[in-house]
Amino acid sequence: MATFQYSARDGRGTPANGFISAASLDEAGRMLRGEGKFIIKIAAVRDAEAAAGQATPGAAAPSAGFSFGTGIRRSEVILFAQQLAVMIETGVPISEALDCASTQSANPKFQAVLKDVAVHVQGGGELSVALRRHPRVFPVVMVSLIRASEVSGTMGVMLDRVARYMAKEQQTLKQARGAMMYPCFMVLMALSVTGFLMAFVLPRFASIYESRQQVLPAPTRLLMAVSTGLSAYWYIWVPSVVAIVVTTWLFARTPAGRRTIDYLKLNAPVVKTIFLQLYIARAARTMGTMINSGVPMLDMVPVVKRVTNNIYFEELWDEVDERLRQGSQLSEPLFASKLVPRSITQMIFSGEKSGRLGQVLTRVADFTEEEFELSVKTATQFIEPVMIGVMGAIIGFVAISLLLPIFSVGKVVASG
Repeated sequence: MATFQYSARDGRGTPANGFISAASLDEAGRMLRGEGKFIIKIAAVRDAEAAAGQATPGAAAPSAGFSFGTGIRRSEVILFAQQLAVMIETGVPISEALDCASTQSANPKFQAVLKDVAVHVQGGGELSVALRRHPRVFPVVMVSLIRASEVSGTMGVMLDRVARYMAKEQQTLKQARGAMMYPCFMVLMALSVTGFLMAFVLPRFASIYESRQQVLPAPTRLLMAVSTGLSAYWYIWVPSVVAIVVTTWLFARTPAGRRTIDYLKLNAPVVKTIFLQLYIARAARTMGTMINSGVPMLDMVPVVKRVTNNIYFEELWDEVDERLRQGSQLSEPLFASKLVPRSITQMIFSGEKSGRLGQVLTRVADFTEEEFELSVKTATQFIEPVMIGVMGAIIGFVAISLLLPIFSVGKVVASG
């Protein structure tokens, strides 16, 4: 038997420190969880003195392990957080809750992830560290909030807050993707219909005139030239299109390419408002949730930097992080930035003065998300008639080019 020193909290969040004798670290962890304790730190007595000098729980680097991501939807992670919150709040030990969640999952890949998390927790590890082993599955915001709850003993409440945060974030991202997908779909449909008419319909009409040695109308000749070029010189334009796509993709992966794309997101007509509001809403929602959950400001900024996936906003949060470490307020670098509207920065400043920064950021997120939804609807309403007009002009030109020869087809046949 060995003696282990532990630091834990009970279901009400009351600290519980002491010693426990067990055959192994795994058994000590199981015994403590069986008593309803949430383990913060546990180590053999001979290692306890060294462990006391280490960083706070969850601050260690992620342990070696395998990570999943492909084939696991964010909705499954949200459901997992909701189920875990309910089970923990009803008194189910966290190890049993993890086992139950892994059994109920219908996705084999997610089952494997949850089983790995359960094994790590059952061995005495912290839930936040176990989740951090799978960064492609569990977002950094979720890990950070759970790490804060392990210290405060509010795991069940925090998991429910995490689930609501991720659900709101997923809804916002779906709206953004929907706004971008609509014009892409319309362009694809226009190109598909035009290509079908030029590749299969137009050549059939042209053969009639070629056999009668009649001159085609100018619009028809133009379309025929394009059609012939596409079919006769496919070995030139197909590799060219592929080369352009691959080159664009490779360029987008370079620092200069990413900066260019991110600049267009924030400055291109119509979409610039959507992206700006999206980034601000996600940042405000993340900051508000983390501050209300007791996460330190300096731990919060790196997380916010990751959720605003734009190099210009990342540079802003780097500046914010540096200024905070120098003793500045959050609002000071935001006032100097052109990315954040002054009205929002003024609200953040007021929240700092009143000591209600978390609540103010949550209200800012709600307000910005409402504006974001309105911008998406407005953009869709603007894009729809423009795309319909463009499609109508293209297809109408092709249709007229096909109909012009038909008007004189009787004369062509009669002349034979």
